[in-house]
Amino acid sequence: MTASIEALFPTEIPAAYRIVPTSNPPISLIDGRVEVWQGEGVPVWSRVATSGPQGLEPQLLGHQAPLGETQATQAVEAAERAWDDGFGPWPRASVEERCAAVARFAARINENTERIAHLLMFEIGKPLSAARGEVTRSVEYIHATIEELRRLEAAATQPFTGLKGSTVHHAREARLPLGKVLCVAPFNYPVNELLTTVVPALLMGNVVLAKTPRFGVLANMVLAEAFAECFPAGAISLLPGNGRTVIPPLIGALGRGGRAAIDMLAFIGSERAANAILQQHPSPISLHKVLGLGSKNFAVLLPGADPEQVAARVVKGALGFNGQRCTAEKLFCVPQAEALAFAQALGTAVAELTIGMPWQDPTISPLPETEKLRWMQAYIDDACELGARIVNPGGGAGCFSLMRPAVLFPVDPRMRIFGEEQFGPLVPIAPYDSLEQVCRWQRESPFGQQVGIWGPAADMADAVRQLRPLVARVNLNDVCQRGPDSFGFTATDKSGFGVLSLGAALLTFSRPVLVQSTDPVLLERGLAGC
Repeated sequence: MTASIEALFPTEIPAAYRIVPTSNPPISLIDGRVEVWQGEGVPVWSRVATSGPQGLEPQLLGHQAPLGETQATQAVEAAERAWDDGFGPWPRASVEERCAAVARFAARINENTERIAHLLMFEIGKPLSAARGEVTRSVEYIHATIEELRRLEAAATQPFTGLKGSTVHHAREARLPLGKVLCVAPFNYPVNELLTTVVPALLMGNVVLAKTPRFGVLANMVLAEAFAECFPAGAISLLPGNGRTVIPPLIGALGRGGRAAIDMLAFIGSERAANAILQQHPSPISLHKVLGLGSKNFAVLLPGADPEQVAARVVKGALGFNGQRCTAEKLFCVPQAEALAFAQALGTAVAELTIGMPWQDPTISPLPETEKLRWMQAYIDDACELGARIVNPGGGAGCFSLMRPAVLFPVDPRMRIFGEEQFGPLVPIAPYDSLEQVCRWQRESPFGQQVGIWGPAADMADAVRQLRPLVARVNLNDVCQRGPDSFGFTATDKSGFGVLSLGAALLTFSRPVLVQSTDPVLLERGLAGC
C-alpha cells in the first residue's frame, strides 16, 4: 500500500502549477514599508514532492524573513505611532473612509486569486478548488463585512431614550476601536482565518499586527503590497518568522506610560499555544481576546437514522482537507444496533474518496506537517491494541505526506483517539447504549464547539435538550461547519472564547461609548461632526 501511495507523487510538477522560488523572496511589512530581508532567508519547502532517483524530493517554494525581537519591536513602535491613543489617522478616519480602503484591499486580493491559490496548494497541500475557494470566500467575506458595518453605523445614528424616575434621558451609542490588536492565524485556513480577524479589526479603526501562520506564510505575504498601498503607515504590520521568536516581544511589549502595548489578542490555534501567549502579556486582565481553539465535535446518530445516507453526507465533513478543520466531525457516536452497519457504510464512502496531488482536486491531499503521519499512526496503534480495527481497505497506509484515511471501529474511552483531537484523516466510531451515555461523554470532554445530530425529526427534541447546554452550536441532520458567515461562530469550554462572523466580529473588535443628556437638542449639538 505504501508503494501505491508513493506512486501518486509525480516525477515533475505540471508547468501550469510550478512555483519559481525567486518570485517569493523573504519580505515583511512594517510601518507601511514592504522590505526584503537583508540576509539569508529561511527556505519554505512544500510537502508536495516529486519522485526522482533519490526518492521523494520536496519542492522549494521561496524564503521567509526570519524576523526577531528587533523587527517585532519596530512593528510595535509603528503601531503605537499609528494608534496615537486613538487619535492616529486610521482610528480617526470616518467609517466610509475605512470601508473604501478595505474595499480597495479586497480588489487587490481578487486580482491575485490564482497566485495565492497556487501557493496554498503547495504550502499546505490544499486542493486547487478549495484553495481558490478560500481566496474568493475571503473577498466575499470582506464585502459582506463592509455592508454589515454600514448597517451598524446607520443604526447607531438613531437616538434612544430611557427613564430615570420621571426624567427622560436621550442617548446615542457609538462603537470605537479597542487599540492595537495582535492577530495570529492557523495554517489550515491561513489566508481566510487571518482576514476574518484582521479585516473587522481594521474596519473598526484598530491598528493591527498580524503574525503569519507557520504554513501558508508565502500565500499571506502576497497581501503585503496591497496592505501597504491601502492603509496608512503602521496601521497594519505583516510579520513572518518563528512564532516563538516573534510573538513574545509583541505580546509582552510596553507602550506609552508603561501600559501594555497590545490591547487585544485574536488567536486561532491550540490551547497550549494560546495559554503560553496570554501568560506573557503585562496585564492579562485588561487584554481583550477572541480565541478559536481545539475541538472534538461529536456526530451523534439517533436510533432510526439511515447509516448509508448519513455516511454519504458526513464523509467530507469529517475528512474535508484531510480532517484538518476545527469544525470537522471527530467522533461518531452510533447506537450499538446500528454501529456495525454505519462503520461499514462509512468505510465504503471513505474508500471512494480520491487521493492525490492538490492540482488534481482530490479529497485527500498532502499533509503539511512533517510528523503528521507518525502522529496518526500512534493513534491507530493505540486504538488497535485496545480492540479497534481499521474498517476501510488500506486505511492508515501512508508515504511522506500522503495518508489514506482510516475508519476506526469500535472506539471507546480507553483509547486516545476517543478524547483527543486528531486533526487529521482518522475517523473513530464509538457505539453507545443510550443517549445519556453520549451526553456523559460530552460532559466529560474538555471541548465544546459543535455537535451534529442525525435521525428522525420526531426524535430530535430530546437530543437537542440534552446536548445544547454543552456546546455552542447544534446541527440537525447537517454537518458541523463555520458558515454561513452571518451566523455567530463561537465555542464554549476549552474550544474557544468570543464570537466572530460579520456583525459579531465588528462588535468583538470594538467597544461601546454612550453619549446622553436630558436635553435632546444638546445631545445632537454635542455630537455634531462626530
